[in-house]
Amino acid sequence: MSAVLLVGPHGVVGSAIADRLGGDGEWQVTTASRRRAEEGGRHISVDLLDAAAAQAAFGDLAHVTHLVFAAYVERPTMAETVGPNVAMLANTLDALRAARAPLQRVVLIGGGKSYGEHLGPYKTPAKESDPRFLGPIFYNDQEDLLADRARADGFAWTVLRPDAVIGFNTGSPMNLLNGIAVFAALSKDAGVPLRFPGSAGAWTALHQATDADLLAAAAEWALTGEGAAGEIFNVTNGDLFRWQHLWTDIADVFEMPTAPPQPMSLSDQMADKRAAWDGLVERHHLRPVPYDQIVSWPFADGVWNAGYDMVQSTIKIRRAGFAGCVDSHESIVDHLARLRRLRYVP
Repeated sequence: MSAVLLVGPHGVVGSAIADRLGGDGEWQVTTASRRRAEEGGRHISVDLLDAAAAQAAFGDLAHVTHLVFAAYVERPTMAETVGPNVAMLANTLDALRAARAPLQRVVLIGGGKSYGEHLGPYKTPAKESDPRFLGPIFYNDQEDLLADRARADGFAWTVLRPDAVIGFNTGSPMNLLNGIAVFAALSKDAGVPLRFPGSAGAWTALHQATDADLLAAAAEWALTGEGAAGEIFNVTNGDLFRWQHLWTDIADVFEMPTAPPQPMSLSDQMADKRAAWDGLVERHHLRPVPYDQIVSWPFADGVWNAGYDMVQSTIKIRRAGFAGCVDSHESIVDHLARLRRLRYVP
């Protein structure tokens, strides 16, 4: 059995990877994050921005052979995200080196922002071989650090680039699924139909998603796959969708009527809805997730105002040996229904 350290196990990405690796019996899993463990298993609580604390916390990880790095810290601007996110990766690698861990493979979770999709229209379908754009973009700095350290320390590396990850998780507010669910629940509570709140362009543009379970399967494949070493791969579901064709089925999950789209800033419109959310939680006996922890409205605004095609090619990872795929329409609808069944939204 190989030993893997998973850094960042609480978000929608990390929790899916933790479930995958911890459930198949092939891996001895240790997780690490600043937050305390939510369930069983070996977990290390550590602030990875503190290099000395990381070395102290990882001092007994001499048995670790693999690393999955899925941690992320948010900052107000892209420039401000570079320093802390690169530091967390560097401190993790430094601490494992100090512990004399015999690393064989490191899998880094990146994202579609590597192609500039957050800046505006970009070349589609985007391919891993596309040239970089002028930063700041912390993914580039992390990838460069990882490649340098791999050459120095003798381990292999793989970078996975998902986009719009869809999965069941309430451990991070940067989760579009939660944004859809809470927006629908609050709209229904107010007696209004479900209206698409994004831009007119986003309503009709081609979009993509990455099911969290699919990404977890790709991460496990990348930990040992011969074709994965030293490579960067896009990981998306393998199909595309338009919100205009999906919206009625989303409304059906919540037993709501729809109405024509109404572009709005959710950051502004949802700012006064905390009391309404608390009321829903109490009346419907929902699991008590605080309003500011269940969804990030600026994150949802960013996704729903991308009025251009967002398409990454997945031919490279398929040729390398990972052939998983998911129907995005079914993924979104099924995960929303699960949120209702488990009483996170009414």
